[in-house]
Amino acid sequence: MRQTSSLFALVSAAVVSALPAPHNEARQVDCCAILADVFPDKVNYPGSSRFSQETDAFWSSTCSLAPNCFFTPDVTAEVATAVGLLSSNECRFSVRAGGHHSSVGAASNIGGVTIALTNFKQRDVDPVNNIVSVGPGNRFHEVYAATDAYHKVAVLGRYAQVGTGLLLGAGLSYLNNPEGLSIDNIVAHEVVLANGTVVIASADSHPDLHKALKGGGNNFGVVTRYDLKIFDVPEYVLGAMPYYDNLTYHYHVDAAVNDKFTHILPQWGFNGATGQRESFTPFLYLKQQPTLPPSLQPWVDVPWVHNTIRQTSVLTPLAFENHDGYFNGDAQQQRTITIFADREFFHEVSDRFHQFAQSWAHIEGFYALHCKMPITPFMVQKSIENGGNVLGLEGIEEPLSILYFGVTARNIEDSEALFAAHEEFVENLRGIAQERGLLHRYIMWNYSAFNQAVIDSYGPDNVQFLKDVAEAYDPNGVFQNLVGGQKIPF
Repeated sequence: MRQTSSLFALVSAAVVSALPAPHNEARQVDCCAILADVFPDKVNYPGSSRFSQETDAFWSSTCSLAPNCFFTPDVTAEVATAVGLLSSNECRFSVRAGGHHSSVGAASNIGGVTIALTNFKQRDVDPVNNIVSVGPGNRFHEVYAATDAYHKVAVLGRYAQVGTGLLLGAGLSYLNNPEGLSIDNIVAHEVVLANGTVVIASADSHPDLHKALKGGGNNFGVVTRYDLKIFDVPEYVLGAMPYYDNLTYHYHVDAAVNDKFTHILPQWGFNGATGQRESFTPFLYLKQQPTLPPSLQPWVDVPWVHNTIRQTSVLTPLAFENHDGYFNGDAQQQRTITIFADREFFHEVSDRFHQFAQSWAHIEGFYALHCKMPITPFMVQKSIENGGNVLGLEGIEEPLSILYFGVTARNIEDSEALFAAHEEFVENLRGIAQERGLLHRYIMWNYSAFNQAVIDSYGPDNVQFLKDVAEAYDPNGVFQNLVGGQKIPF
């Protein structure tokens, strides 16, 4: 959806809250011109076809703002030069990889520069050392296709068009149960720092920065390459998209814990156009098996309308299958809370969200999506074994559930009231969960709204660690003050 003037009025409050204040208004610095002097062919202004392409690349229209220009580099050295120039001239800028988030200001801005990493398409598979080097311009279906050729897989997101921003937040994947979160399977980050220098952050080089990037988001630099672990995939695995009511609690406390080859994404949606609730649940069994294992059998024993269960040797088609029906350009909002898995509350949450969704069915293009996704103690232990992250999940003794709530409207004009009601609904649920002793403080970055206090939820020790790392690598606070998104609470 192309940017329109109505967007500014409707999301202005969110933009003011989410975007950093400009530092260079009094100096009247033309930040785009500074870049164009060095890279005349890579700075794209309104009215150009490339500017329109980059504007349309955002998943949610609420994130498709109005920068003065897009900068489209091809290599890390160009990013380094640009960041150095923007930092030294106190220019507001943003960095967009896949652009698949609903958080206003996370990957664009009004009146600044947006660095679009669209051209960073590196997908180098090293099957001997089991590493895939991935550029941030990739969507996950492209990475799946690269590793499918070697019967390997990385711990990636499950939807085809999701991008690498997921690798800065947490990362739920087909391989979570045996291997942990996506961030815990990153071997190294190539990072452009605020002063324009480039470092490799890993367990052996800048380990503090490496750990901070595992959940700390865009607060330290621009990641221009991720080196990810890859794992063997059996010649054939079971993959599917069955449609039915959920057996979510059983998956959280039994299958995800006791049969780690099993991955299930329990979710349902409400379609305002039809007034119907539809359950569609991707699953994957990462072990060669001719028939359904006991962990999956209950999911097909209940009535279903359609399923695509089959043996497959590649995961790319499944990623597209998961993404079917999702498009760029609608107004989206995601929100999330984390609870301890509880059967009765799972049912109550679904009933409440269904009632909420029905009340908004009159909105054109309305859709509501709800998911419940486990984090098990074993997944947290895998994080510790891989050097740890900053999410603050250590010490859990029973499965958590990441509750996802998403709403969609066709027209940006309908989003203001819908998004306010959605926020009120989720915050009310948070209060109920807290009253019942079910709430966990953690807020997952990947599914958060712009005004959810993600980094605060990591706990005071991790917040202090992130502050220390930011002061060490970005002493002038460039990524705190000039770049939007979830910021460290200084």
